[in-house]
Amino acid sequence: MKKKLSIPSIKRLCMMFQQCDELKALGIGRVSSTQLGKKIGVPAHTVRKDINCLGEVGDTGSGYDVARLRQHLERALGFEQVRKACIVGLGHLGCALMNYEKFPESGFLVKAGFDSSVNRIETLQARIPVYPAYDMKEVVRREGIELALLAVPAEAAQDTADTLVAAGISGIVNFAPIILKIPEAHVQVRNMNVINEMRVLSSLMTLGV
Repeated sequence: MKKKLSIPSIKRLCMMFQQCDELKALGIGRVSSTQLGKKIGVPAHTVRKDINCLGEVGDTGSGYDVARLRQHLERALGFEQVRKACIVGLGHLGCALMNYEKFPESGFLVKAGFDSSVNRIETLQARIPVYPAYDMKEVVRREGIELALLAVPAEAAQDTADTLVAAGISGIVNFAPIILKIPEAHVQVRNMNVINEMRVLSSLMTLGV
């Protein structure tokens, strides 16, 4: 029986899914919870606990069958479903995200890019359709876009996020250096602050954790 998962558990399971892909590419057919734990930085019992929250995956006496575990994670976490996404803010970071080739093979289909600068939209060479920001609501609704990667300046991030939520977006990956305030419980937000992550690393180095 599946149990309610915490966000840390979901993050670990996503890392395990990635490890399954890497192991499969190396031709490795079985992996133990100890090996998985070492790869993602947690104890073996945490690996087993997280996987067991998704239901039975099969005999683990000699480790997990990599292909079976990957399929189990894929189904349980909804990775079989292709999610439509958009990128908002087409500066250096936004353009780099638009050109990232692994989105489709990972189950994410980028359907649109948006920017507040009409001049940038007119001159940008892109392999996906790009639109001015004022068309965002209409395009998001028309294309059935669920996810947004937000790469706008900090001062524009909250208003842009509010527009995305009003358009029906269900998830936002926020690269702007502010914490978004999203009252809607059905909208998931991941704040990706590079400076803060570097501060965490610096703190770990200083404290010797």
